[in-house]
Amino acid sequence: MGSITEKLSHIRDGFSTLDGQDRLVYLIDLGKKIDCINEADKIESNKVHACTSQTWVKIQNQDTISITVDSESSIVKGLLRILQIGFNNEQKKNIIDFIDDFDEPIKIFEWLNIGPTISSQRQNGFIGALLFIKKELINE
Repeated sequence: MGSITEKLSHIRDGFSTLDGQDRLVYLIDLGKKIDCINEADKIESNKVHACTSQTWVKIQNQDTISITVDSESSIVKGLLRILQIGFNNEQKKNIIDFIDDFDEPIKIFEWLNIGPTISSQRQNGFIGALLFIKKELINE
């Protein structure tokens, strides 16, 4: 779990130095670097329903986890990229433990210093993606 915290701390530090619109620009730039899901995997079972925009997450578990994603929203793509940065190449248990270390998923959002610049619908999408990932990993 320590390596997830370490990887996400770099993102957190980036957000802590930015304000308002600059945070949105940073998120959009992150979103341009997503590991994109294949079109064939944009199916109902990979859809995140908590998000107002169409959003998909696919998890592959070899020795470590690999997450591919996509969304109609540039901001959500940035939020999903944060999860990829933290969770890709990690053990399933480490990801579940990281999510469980926070009382509520919104606490992860707050810990990252993303802040009130992001609408509640986008926050819900981030939380929905976290819960989707956790559920998928537990059910594997």
